[in-house]
Amino acid sequence: MNKEREPGTAHKFRLSGTAVSIFVLIISGIAAVFYGCSKVPAALGAEQSAAELSAEGSSGIPGDTADQSDKGNTAVPFVIYPHRSESTTEFSDDLDAEAAVLFNASTGEIVAAKNEEAPIFPASLTKVMTLIVTVENAESLSDTVEITQDMIDPMVEADASRCGFEPGDTPTVEDLLYGMILASGADATLAAADYTAGSETAMAAMMNKKAKEIGLHDTYFTNVTGLHSDQHHSTVSDMGTILAYAIQNDLCRKILSTEYYELDANEMCPDGIELHSTLKSRMYGDEMPGILVLGGKTGYTDKAKCCVESFAEADGETYILVIAGATTNWNAVYDTLSSYSIYCIGGESYEPSRYKKREK
Repeated sequence: MNKEREPGTAHKFRLSGTAVSIFVLIISGIAAVFYGCSKVPAALGAEQSAAELSAEGSSGIPGDTADQSDKGNTAVPFVIYPHRSESTTEFSDDLDAEAAVLFNASTGEIVAAKNEEAPIFPASLTKVMTLIVTVENAESLSDTVEITQDMIDPMVEADASRCGFEPGDTPTVEDLLYGMILASGADATLAAADYTAGSETAMAAMMNKKAKEIGLHDTYFTNVTGLHSDQHHSTVSDMGTILAYAIQNDLCRKILSTEYYELDANEMCPDGIELHSTLKSRMYGDEMPGILVLGGKTGYTDKAKCCVESFAEADGETYILVIAGATTNWNAVYDTLSSYSIYCIGGESYEPSRYKKREK
């Protein structure tokens, strides 16, 4: 009888074992889901606690708790390198530039181009990359940096654009960011490099690393200001890609779009310092119907000639235009307005006599 009952007993044990196994699996699954949901995201670092994240604020810059719109995001934006398509056209001979490219910032599709892969000297367009690297590595925008004589003297000798800082001034990192873009201040740029990397040479190395990271084709930086060096070179397509990268960062976009910024008065500068955008002092951005130029950067050296890069909205799309090697600043500005109008929406060219210049 015992032998006859053994198969039934074994069967019951197997069923019981299966039920226990299923129960264990269910409990394990629930625990795994709960544990996974409670973990700090891996991208923020496995050892970073929720309290640490709260202390950093939404910006990702340690010690800052301001709104994200006022700080930089350190995540790498997705950038599509400018590329030609069947609809790409050549700029007309009316364009006063040695090289230029106009492309859709979202798709990378080139609308119009001229020598877009030819080497250029980027002049102060360089400072957009300096801006990016500073923003992405700043501990806090409220940190202060002392301006030294070593930052001032070489720039005075080189006749470089400056904000007007004096040795002993202690602007904040935020002040330096506006100074390097709006006034194209070499003094602010060198101070930002010293803060970020410890030296201009080290900062240039960080900028070259970033150039590789975002997929530039032919760019090499030897300095942070854009002062001429035969080894310091780029292309308009590369510079446009840098700008496309920059405007995906809230803080960089805000600075590049700002017209006016005032530095607080202090012992060294009792009247404060007023900074005006070198781009927006030459255009308002809304001169052409259907086009709104939002911001950008200018540059000039004897070898680079006049350079302008900008971003604009047209028909709900964002476009980027880089012009290098223009013979005059005003030609570069007028061609910027005309190019957006003609090639983006089929409008007219800009004629200074057609539009009354408004007083600042």
